[in-house]
Amino acid sequence: MRIVGALFLREMRTRFGQYQFGYAWAFVEPLVQIGILSGMFYLTGARPALGSSYEAYFLTGFVSFTFFRDPATQTAAAISANRALLSFPPVRNLDTVWARIGLEVITNVAALCFLMLLFTFLEIPVIPDDTIRFAEGLLSMTVMGAGLGVFNAVISTMVKSWMMLFGWVMRIQFFAAGVFFIPERLPPFALDVLKWNPVMHGISFVREGFYGGYRSIILVEYYPFAVGLVLMLLGMSIEKLYRRRVTQR
Repeated sequence: MRIVGALFLREMRTRFGQYQFGYAWAFVEPLVQIGILSGMFYLTGARPALGSSYEAYFLTGFVSFTFFRDPATQTAAAISANRALLSFPPVRNLDTVWARIGLEVITNVAALCFLMLLFTFLEIPVIPDDTIRFAEGLLSMTVMGAGLGVFNAVISTMVKSWMMLFGWVMRIQFFAAGVFFIPERLPPFALDVLKWNPVMHGISFVREGFYGGYRSIILVEYYPFAVGLVLMLLGMSIEKLYRRRVTQR
């Protein structure tokens, strides 16, 4: 735990210390993204698919998506970026991964709390109807992102083009996971395909907790958790089997 804690502090400095705004950028980015998305929809005159507030709708869509995206993408370089530290015997490959996952989770929770406090101050309703279910939905996204982050961190050291391919997958996910829409608005043929996407289940989970009267037609609550845990165990197993190769590449 001491090693992971030290790596956590190092990750915080190396990730945010190079920017002028430092750690504050983690709070500004989702606020800007929600502002841009809300502004675009305001201009088109379209109403949000749920509720009456664009800000709340994209809070449940974009911010919950970052709970999956950030651990999955930022953790991918954890091992390769800390290669020099791995020459010290107490430091293991997965120590760097857990430290970076911890940083992303804490950062996302802090950013969410900041946004909810800010919107409440601006009299924008962002208090979930079912706080426990809302938190469970965010936890499902976090577990899925952490599991994929562990898998990416190991595979990216063995397959150099992996993260380039994964980047394209994440771009598609942003538009296909339900950030902008809800499954109930999809035509049946599209729903039959996209309902296999675990990220869509996670966002629907979050929105069920936020909007008390909303019940998703596709949600399987354990599905995002199962996908995340399977990916995490798969990544840990590959790391153990090919530890020497992962460490030296």
